[in-house]
Amino acid sequence: MAKFTLSIKWLTVLVMIALATGIAITNYLVSYHLYEQYLIHHMKTVSSFFKGEVEKLMSPVETFLYNIQALVCCKILNFNDIEKTNKFLMDFMKKYPYVTSINYGDGKGNGYLILNDRDKWLNRIKKAEDRGYVVWNTLNNDGEIINKRRVKDNYDPRNTLWYKQALERNDIQWSEQYQFRTTIDPGVTASLLLCGNSKEVVGIDLMIKDISSFLYKAKEMLHPEVKLYLILDNKYLIAFIDEITPKPGKIYKVNKDQFPLLYHALYSGKDKISFHNQKWFVKIENWNMKNRKLSLVTMTPEIVIKKSLYIHLFYQIFTSLVLIFFVLLYITKKYINPIIEISGQTAYLGFKEIYLEKYSQRTDEIGYLSRAISFASLKILKTREMERKMEEFHHFESVRRALGEAVHRFKDLINIIHGFASIAQPKVSEEFVRNAFDQIINASKRAIYLSKEILNVTSERKYEMKVFDLNSLIQSMKTKINATVEDHINVVYELSSIPLMVKLDIQAFDEVLTHLILNARDAIPEGGTITIKTEAASLLDKEFAVLSVIDSGIGMDEATQKRIFEPFFTTKGDKSIGLGLSIVYKIIKGHEGFIEVESEVGKGTTFKIYFPLIKDVASLTASSAE
Repeated sequence: MAKFTLSIKWLTVLVMIALATGIAITNYLVSYHLYEQYLIHHMKTVSSFFKGEVEKLMSPVETFLYNIQALVCCKILNFNDIEKTNKFLMDFMKKYPYVTSINYGDGKGNGYLILNDRDKWLNRIKKAEDRGYVVWNTLNNDGEIINKRRVKDNYDPRNTLWYKQALERNDIQWSEQYQFRTTIDPGVTASLLLCGNSKEVVGIDLMIKDISSFLYKAKEMLHPEVKLYLILDNKYLIAFIDEITPKPGKIYKVNKDQFPLLYHALYSGKDKISFHNQKWFVKIENWNMKNRKLSLVTMTPEIVIKKSLYIHLFYQIFTSLVLIFFVLLYITKKYINPIIEISGQTAYLGFKEIYLEKYSQRTDEIGYLSRAISFASLKILKTREMERKMEEFHHFESVRRALGEAVHRFKDLINIIHGFASIAQPKVSEEFVRNAFDQIINASKRAIYLSKEILNVTSERKYEMKVFDLNSLIQSMKTKINATVEDHINVVYELSSIPLMVKLDIQAFDEVLTHLILNARDAIPEGGTITIKTEAASLLDKEFAVLSVIDSGIGMDEATQKRIFEPFFTTKGDKSIGLGLSIVYKIIKGHEGFIEVESEVGKGTTFKIYFPLIKDVASLTASSAE
């Protein structure tokens, strides 16, 4: 019953934390969604506002073009009557300052232009018969000519974009954006064919920079971080608010290099995009302007929503944190502090019996843990394990020395057999005898090779010891390791984030790792995972760098584990002579380290190799140099 009460307490704590977190997250998500919908609605409102403003700008121009058409066709307005025409057009341009100039041209090459150049009124007249020249008139505020000058100019209205496009339509033609010949500024022209037979065309020019002012008004209605773009025919940027400051007289096109964010938004087809680790809400409003398609692209960063929600959620999150703080304070006092105190006692495991009287009488998990540690300490003392390992070590050393002496004698005998067989073979002619000598020579060669392998295990070996970072060493061997295993085996590397400096013979280490990888590979014939892991460990007040080779293979039973380091012991039949792990054992011992194996049938095997960890690399290198 006491344990059940404890579970309820834990459940209460978890529910409180989950409830506080859940309320904060739910409130955040709901508020986020509502603000997102509000923002999208507001973007639609701004788009409608901008569309209305652009239509207010375009409609008077189109109406005025129709009026000119009617007046010219009825012969009320004549562009040859310059001052009267000036007065008529200037009244319109004064009412609508964004109209910078008005052009006229006919099929014969006659041309007329009135231009407001920064409140300076100019008038250009082109006569068809006056080839290569134009007349520039300076006007007063009433359209009267106050000065004339004749200049060389090859101007011909029939060659202009607005004139050519107007001839192809029976209605108002809005041109692509282009640079005005007179001011070098980018703009668009609305042109209209007046009377078809004479091919008379009138074009009204609007400066793009004046259209941009509407974007800034729209931006003020949304947010300072909003980006706005006005696009013509999905191709030209009429106006924009972006990181790029528009250069005077430059016409911009939508391209990936200059406007990567806009390009991504246009061609993703989504109303929410990710770009450079930031999310954006995208609203594209399209409408037609006679023969042209205008698109207003509004882009709002997601951070706008998050910033607006921070203050809204502050007090609730603060309250949740206070609640969680008191809950954690209770848990710390009731559970964490006892666990810390208990963990401090575990350092004496294996050295003395640990009896945690202060907590062992408790009926909760802390009591269970205290009793379990006390029991474990007693069991470890009755096992030190250490004596068994020492006995195994002495046994292995005895076997190694005896086997080494026997192999030396065996090798001498085999060398004699191989030598006499090699001498005798060329001197016999009978085929059967020669074949028999071949078999003797081949068998003796294999025996000599085997004796050398055994001597690698039994004889003393000299090592060329150098200091390496264990992590870097394994990194450099990745290609070889991956080539050793088949494609159906996945090799995973879990290397320590800190350098692990060890002193070893590089060739011997290569042999150790190769044998362990091959063993792991053979243990997972159907495929699986080999994990190579490095870490630091402390044992008996000594620091070690630990290399683990872990496979997810068939595993070993306890009897097999006791014999794996014995020479000639193998579970692979004729596929192995059983010396690989014996060589590994000998090399690790020669490096003042030791090796552990953990395995369970059907659950894989782990080999752990302990190398003495070198902390003061600089002093070690200096002493080696001396």
